[in-house]
Amino acid sequence: MSSDSTAESSTVNTYGIRGFPASCVCGTKTTIYTSETNKNPGRPFFRCLTRRNNHLFKWVEEAVYEEVQDALPKIVLLEAELNKEKSDIEDLKGVVTELMEEVVRAKTEVKRCKVMMTILFVIMCVIIIVLLVSLM
Repeated sequence: MSSDSTAESSTVNTYGIRGFPASCVCGTKTTIYTSETNKNPGRPFFRCLTRRNNHLFKWVEEAVYEEVQDALPKIVLLEAELNKEKSDIEDLKGVVTELMEEVVRAKTEVKRCKVMMTILFVIMCVIIIVLLVSLM
């Protein structure tokens, strides 16, 4: 990357842009350069492509720090949401277990009813046979 050693402080020219600046306030795209000054040798920074004074200048590590600062509250919210979802999953697992137990009970009841119906059918058949035999 090319170097630009004209800017030494990013506090003057960030224009309140937090995090990674995509463009300068003038609308021009930004890019990353590497400082070649004695004070900041090899230090990367964002700079307006116009490379003019009074345009955006921001050290990369400041942008990274701001990105992390801005992400932390979002991470806390996501963690809370994740914990709520985990709790909901555990509740649903309990409901599924209850429903499976109810299915087992219902199947047992259906089997019992089938046996009772079979017994009743056999008894009815015996009664009909006895009646038919007695009528003959």
